[in-house]
Amino acid sequence: MVFVVNEELVPKELTKKYSQKEILEIEKKYLAPAVGHYYENPVLFVDGDGAVLKDYSGKEYIDLFAGICTTITGYNHPKYVSTLQWQAERLVYTSSLYSTIPYAVLVKSLAEIAPEGLTRSFIVNSGSEANEAALTMSRKFTKNPYIIVCQRGYHGRTTLARELSSAGWRTFPEAHPPGVRFTPYGYCYRCPFGKEHPGCNMECAHYVREVIRTQTNNAIAAFIAEPIQGVGGIVQPPPEYFQIVHEIVKEYDGIYISDEVQTGFGRTGGKWWGIQHTGVDPDIITMAKGFGSGIPIGGFISRPEVAEGYTVTDSFATFGGNPLSCAAAVAVIEIIKEENYLEKAAKLGAHLKKRVDELKESHKIIGDVRGQGMMLGIELVRDRATKEPANQEILTVMELCREEGLLIGKGGLDNNVIRLQPPLELTDAQIDQAYTILDGAFSKAEKSL
Repeated sequence: MVFVVNEELVPKELTKKYSQKEILEIEKKYLAPAVGHYYENPVLFVDGDGAVLKDYSGKEYIDLFAGICTTITGYNHPKYVSTLQWQAERLVYTSSLYSTIPYAVLVKSLAEIAPEGLTRSFIVNSGSEANEAALTMSRKFTKNPYIIVCQRGYHGRTTLARELSSAGWRTFPEAHPPGVRFTPYGYCYRCPFGKEHPGCNMECAHYVREVIRTQTNNAIAAFIAEPIQGVGGIVQPPPEYFQIVHEIVKEYDGIYISDEVQTGFGRTGGKWWGIQHTGVDPDIITMAKGFGSGIPIGGFISRPEVAEGYTVTDSFATFGGNPLSCAAAVAVIEIIKEENYLEKAAKLGAHLKKRVDELKESHKIIGDVRGQGMMLGIELVRDRATKEPANQEILTVMELCREEGLLIGKGGLDNNVIRLQPPLELTDAQIDQAYTILDGAFSKAEKSL
């Protein structure tokens, strides 16, 4: 059956012309406080196109944050929207207890774009679930409880994923579960050992061996890390960090998990996965966010021998692998291929990085610029010598940008890093416009220093 959208059938409460004030009042009355907003004067979005969002008043905003690094194909991409509509007309949900075409096509597509040797997938609904599933599978495969994670990392908000994260989300007392061990990340701008790269001998990477030898039974289940820390402040270690860590993890019979929830699907430019820029071959890749470009979906892809013993009695996701989400993900992969997003992300990312580097030259509030492709961070400091975090000034910058029609993100342990993770539909002209807005915002924020 083929449907033609009949707006008369759409619930009237959805098509009603609400004011921003009315929506905010409804949220205040009925939402739990766990749902918050970025801005003091929240923005009510009603439409989008490419890398641009439109609010209820018709004002447009260049979006450099992409729904927290999610809408990788931009807003209202015709192929993406057509795929969702086509699938919704046929089948939205049954269960993974039954076979469906979108699920099968998706996992085949993932195997085709994954690093060599990764062929077995499991689909869930979010990055948190994907990481939990991958870690559970690793513990079962190795018959070992120990998990090594990186300081300042972020892997989700479910119970285990939250306990693996140390990017400043601990708002109430809670103990780490047994088996979780932390190791330093390669954060060169704020090296925990007080060294400077490249004359540091990568002490942060070699320290993994010390953690394993002193805090485990000389064997581990898994090491998990983001190729570029997202929530932690767009922190990117030198490639040799991962090479050294990978060698040590293999020495102690561990599984190497690359958390690509934010770095996957071409965001880092030139490659499908962030880890591919380091020369490391992971055993498992976890994914979400850009995977569905706005539709909830997550999952992992693994070496077959690791996944072999991970059965339906070990894990199950009611909505995991549903036809609508899988169809959306298939469309995302096809769009990335057909529109050459890998090359586009590298080219646009280079332009964006050039413009941000120019901002650093003219604004003393910028302490560090880092990242790769369409995933860049601007660390703001009150003093370049002391590196005191400018965690109040960043709020000023964000508000000024919003007023001028530019959306940016923030992160870092001290909430002083601007996160630029835009849709891959961004244009050179929009990058230049964003530069002008950021330039003005930094100038005004610096007056308080």
